Amino acid sequence: MAIVGVDRVTYGVEDLALCARYFTDWGLRQVRETPTGIDFETHNGGEVQLRRKDDPALPTAIEAGSTAREIVWGVESEADLARLRAALPGTPGFRDEGASITCTDPNGLGLRFRLTTRRKIDVHGVASNVWGAPPLRVDAPSPVYERGDPVEIGHVVFFTPNLDEVEAFYTSKLGFVVSDRYVGRSHFLRCDAYGGHHDILFVKLPTGRRGLNHVAFSVRDIHE
Repeated sequence: MAIVGVDRVTYGVEDLALCARYFTDWGLRQVRETPTGIDFETHNGGEVQLRRKDDPALPTAIEAGSTAREIVWGVESEADLARLRAALPGTPGFRDEGASITCTDPNGLGLRFRLTTRRKIDVHGVASNVWGAPPLRVDAPSPVYERGDPVEIGHVVFFTPNLDEVEAFYTSKLGFVVSDRYVGRSHFLRCDAYGGHHDILFVKLPTGRRGLNHVAFSVRDIHE
């Protein structure tokens, strides 16, 4: 199944204005504000949605306070969506909404699948010189960026008490591939066998709590 990556992260938050200021400072572009929330996007169209945590339209929270409530995964084609439509019935929270499919993973997190809305962009960072390779930048100053301009949502990381259960769900139901493990502590998974290192990571804490660890964004280069 050709899941291409995270298209959107939807948060339920306690202080809408404070969170909006945070993501503005972070470098995301605000694209819309309504009475129910504020929407931002990355350079390639990856979305961050802020909603009040008591919004009844949000999936159930996996922890108290402000946190991610839904991860939207983009797929390449209608055929990919059809494969998910066949694989997910019986999964908690499964709902076929036509243009998208929703369910809940074993960690209690709301998931949605849709045709990706990522835009193709022509963005290039500045080369870095690294040990063991010919120098790529010679007699050229590094750039100075006035602010960050995140290119895309890179990956998401969650705490879970059930590493094996979430791994089984993401690999058998969604077609993810395990890329790494710290045995008994964390499992790294990617959407594609030949993709980046990971698109989602699950970490098991000694306390067994569930929750959001972080959302990572890709930027142009090490200087940014």
